[in-house]
Amino acid sequence: MTTNFGPRERAARINAARSLVLDHLERLDAATPGKETTDACRAAFSSEHLYLGVHPFNTLRGPERLAEVLWSPFHSARSGTPCQRRLDIVIAGHQACDIREPIWVVAMGHCLWHFDRSWLGIPPTGKVSFLRFASAFRVESTEIVETVEFLDILGVLDQAGVNGYSGYQTAAQFLTPGPRTHDGILSGTRDPTEGRRTMDLTKAMLDDLVANGMQSPVAHLKRFWHPDMNWFGPTGIGSCLGFKSYRRGHTGPFEERLEFVQDFDTVCRIAEGDYAAFFWRPCLSMRSTGGFLGLPPLDRPAEMRVVDLYRRQGDRLAENWIFIDMLHFLNMQGVDVLSGIQERET
Repeated sequence: MTTNFGPRERAARINAARSLVLDHLERLDAATPGKETTDACRAAFSSEHLYLGVHPFNTLRGPERLAEVLWSPFHSARSGTPCQRRLDIVIAGHQACDIREPIWVVAMGHCLWHFDRSWLGIPPTGKVSFLRFASAFRVESTEIVETVEFLDILGVLDQAGVNGYSGYQTAAQFLTPGPRTHDGILSGTRDPTEGRRTMDLTKAMLDDLVANGMQSPVAHLKRFWHPDMNWFGPTGIGSCLGFKSYRRGHTGPFEERLEFVQDFDTVCRIAEGDYAAFFWRPCLSMRSTGGFLGLPPLDRPAEMRVVDLYRRQGDRLAENWIFIDMLHFLNMQGVDVLSGIQERET
């Protein structure tokens, strides 16, 4: 990547990438199934666009394939009203805060739509439903060349009453709020040193977590986390408030029921202002020791694909939004959740 640009031009390129992504999302959400959805994808994506998604979409190449497999069926499941995308966080920047690296734009929030027709075999609710998402878009020039996207499909199953794993969830399930400070949609020019502070703190926390074998002892929490922290996990785990709730609702059961095997490098990691986003695909290799999502002990490890978004408050992390591709994690252990739903419905 060419890096001989001054700070003003680099900021302009980052904001142009941000505008490209936001314009794409607005057009995609308003599109009808078929041609309009395909045209929306073609307008923003390169012809060789790479999509890395959750199960069952996994890896898709080219804008046409993405429209055909994911977004047209999704739009077909709703009634005539358009999808409403509620954005809670939008940040952009160079990979690892390094101006020599590519520019990524990250968006997080919920898609709201009226769920009137079956999607992925999930029975419609006939009511408003929400799909929690976190998306990272790598932009080159005026095109999106790669997307890494996490959709909380297990959450849609939960709303439809067909989540067979809800009884094993250890923390609260609800529509996840955005930042407590209501300032997560960034724009304009930011002091790059603040983004670097956020990146350095987050990476130090993650390095310490891995060094502890994915354990979160009290010393780790006090060193890196604000005592009034919020932790918003995926369907299957849930959300927690404060150290005690975090230990009871997530880290305790997670550490007891899963054995850490291996960690992997990120696909995307950026920071802007007080916010950071890390996308892994995969992130961890874990072995079930029994009980997580009701799973029995297994000898073989399974991958976890993960997204973490963070808000820094001073010298501590105050909020964390987590996405895990639960359907992929279950599928690697021989459980095809969507096929099971389709069999029950027929």
